[in-house]
Parts: sequence; structure tokens; C-alpha cells
Amino acid sequence: MIRRAAWHLVTGRKEPGWAARVATLREVAAMSPAAYRARTDAALAAHLRWAATTVPALAGKVAPDAPLAAFPVLTRARLQANLEALRDPTRPREAFVLEASGGSTGAPVRVWRDVETSRWTFAQEVHLLETWGLAPWCRRAYLWGDDREQRDVPWKERVVRRLLPNLFLNAFGMDEARMAGFADRLDAFRPEMVQGYATALDLFASFLLATGRPVAAPAVVRSSAEALSAEARARIERAFRAPVRDVYGSRESTHLAAQCAHGGYHVLGAGRVVEIVDDAGAPAAPGVPGRVLVTDLTNRAMALVRYENGDVASWAPEGAPCPCGAPFPRIERVHGRTSDFLTTPGGRRIHGEWFTHLFYGREGVAKFQVHQRSLGRVEVRTVGPATEEALAPVLAAIRGAMGPEVVVAWERVDAIPLTKAGKHRFTLSDVPFLPGAP
Repeated sequence: MIRRAAWHLVTGRKEPGWAARVATLREVAAMSPAAYRARTDAALAAHLRWAATTVPALAGKVAPDAPLAAFPVLTRARLQANLEALRDPTRPREAFVLEASGGSTGAPVRVWRDVETSRWTFAQEVHLLETWGLAPWCRRAYLWGDDREQRDVPWKERVVRRLLPNLFLNAFGMDEARMAGFADRLDAFRPEMVQGYATALDLFASFLLATGRPVAAPAVVRSSAEALSAEARARIERAFRAPVRDVYGSRESTHLAAQCAHGGYHVLGAGRVVEIVDDAGAPAAPGVPGRVLVTDLTNRAMALVRYENGDVASWAPEGAPCPCGAPFPRIERVHGRTSDFLTTPGGRRIHGEWFTHLFYGREGVAKFQVHQRSLGRVEVRTVGPATEEALAPVLAAIRGAMGPEVVVAWERVDAIPLTKAGKHRFTLSDVPFLPGAP
């Protein structure tokens, strides 16, 4: 009761109107497939009309009544080159917030958002937890990478943490001693949900299985930020004795898809339209991997229409509806975005997202890649005019994290090769990062 009241007082009041939005999301999720398609078609048509008549990058180039397929694919490069032209010029800049993505594909992306986008994102999170049988004020443990334990915490944040205690376990550095400590803290905290990077959860689960160390079972383990393999899912579920619910999204457009309580991987279509297309731009058949294009219907700060987020996914085969009854399209698998851990000679494993944080807002860096060739050598490559002197703080941080025995070499290059799957990996490691699964 106290935790619920604290959540409404501290968190819920920051997002006025969230309850009405959650009610709308419930109504959409309960629609018949035909009613859902009609609603989506109407919402998409209105959004495209706004984009084609308001946004400078599209006005006069696409007809107001043009279908989605007539709009050009918005690549990361086009988004960044036309950031101002994609913004709604009829509203003051002060009405928007410019946010940077985590750069999980090697090139951090900036996007404009307005308050309405934030409020729908909040409502979607509340509704998603509700579908899993969890309240938004549930006890949560995060295996995440924001260095919370290492930075000063403002007094207001300390008050919030006392009212709504959550457990933060730093995924940016994981060795056996730390993971043993994580297990002790989880047992003491007894979370209702454990949330983390897919690879961090897998690494911790493998440790628990290898050592035979049980932990208090949560109701749900939430995997996000990276592709989750079937093998990793099985290890995590065995170690935590709880179902894994994978959530797919990005900083540019959150909550793209998520698993329901029955395991169906649904596009969260109340505010998103997702396309999966082949190399020629034609719709990919079910089961066939293709490029992901996202149209965000909640964002009227900028036209995020047919945005190619760099991921590869495939639709689930058509067949019987999901037992949950949701009318949303189902994804079979997200093939892209897997971060590697880099391993120090002492056995400490550093999550790839830690390196991404080093490059947040770094001037002169268009792309980067950190490649661990061996336990003794890490190569850093950047695209852009940044010099070694300008990158000295970044390189020093990497050397400090990896240890004095490791050579960290920097090189400025004209381009960074894609993987065979067409992906740009921001971290790569040739050193195995997971212990053998029992």
C-alpha cells in the first residue's frame, strides 16, 4: 500500500493523463483484428497527412494522401543530415527535447521528442507490466549499465529511492566475485521483476547455473536492449526459475514489440507501425529476415516515418491467433543487435554498452567500433575528424577499464565494414565471454 501510494505521488503525478492513456491501450488491445486494422489505417493516414503537409523534409515531395510505401526510407544518415528539416516548424523549439540514442549500431542518433511522446511511452510501460500481471510500482532489480553505484546521487533522487526502493546491479563490470554479490543482494531484495541487457542476464544466469547458486525467483525476467537467443532464454529461465519476457525497442522509438504472457511477440501497435522489408524494399514474407522500418505515430515533434533502425527481424508465420487475444502483428524473431562483453586479463567482463556511453555526444565521431582481438589487445576505430588528442579521455577510460596489460590502439578510418548480415557492430570480441553452460 505504501509503495503504491509513493508511486502515484512521485512517479504517476509527473505524467498527467496516464490513466486515460492506459485505458485507451487496453481498448486497442481488446479490439478484433478488423477493428484494429481500421483504427491503425486511420491513425496512420492522419499522421502521414501531417508529415506531408507540415514537415519541410517531406512537404511538396510526397502527396498528403500518399500511402506509407510512397514515403522514402529514413536512414540514420538521412535523419541526422535532415534533423531540422524533419522537425515540425509550426511549434517552438522549446516545446521539444533533443535526445541522443545509445548508438547500439555504432552511430548515436539524435531525435526530437515532445511531451506527448513521453506520456504515451509512460502509459505503454504501465500497460505492458499490467499484461504481465505486474503493477507499475512492483519491486524491480536492474542488471543494467548506468554506473549508478559510482556517481553522486542528488538528494531528490535519494528520497525517491527510499520511497520506491529498486535494486541496481551494475552490468558494466561483471566478474565472479561481483556476480556472487549480486546473488546475495537479489535474495535479500526479492524482486518481482528482474530487468537487464540480454547478454548481462545470460552471463549472470550462466554463473548461477555453473555454481549451483539459487536466487529468489521473480515473477518475470525482462530482457531488452539486445537480441535474445533461444539458448540464452533457456539458461535465464532455468537460473531464475521464471519466464523471460523480451521487449524490443530503441531509444529513437521505444516499445516496438514485446512478449505477452503466452509468449507471443507482438508489435505494440497502438502507437507504432512496423514494416519488415527485403533489400528491394518489398514486404518480407513471414519467417524471412528483413530490414525493420518504424513509423512512430506518437511523435509529432518530428516525422519519424519509415525509419530504418538498423535491425533485422522476421514476421511470425501466419496462423492461429495468439491465446492472449491481442490483435497486433507478431514478430517471430529479432535477429539484430547483440552486444559483446569485453574480457579483461583478470576475468572481469565489461558490457559493450559501457563503451557506447563513452561516445555519447562526442564531437567529431560519426561512427566507432571497439574490437577486442585478444586478451592483450583492443582496437578502437573511429570515423570522423576527431583526433587522438581529442579522444584521449575516451582512450584513457578504456585503458583504465581493461588494465595496464592490455594494448589499446586507436585508428581513424574512412569507413567501418559491416558484418555479413549487414550490421554495424559497435563492439566486437574475439574472446569468448560466456562460461560453458552446464
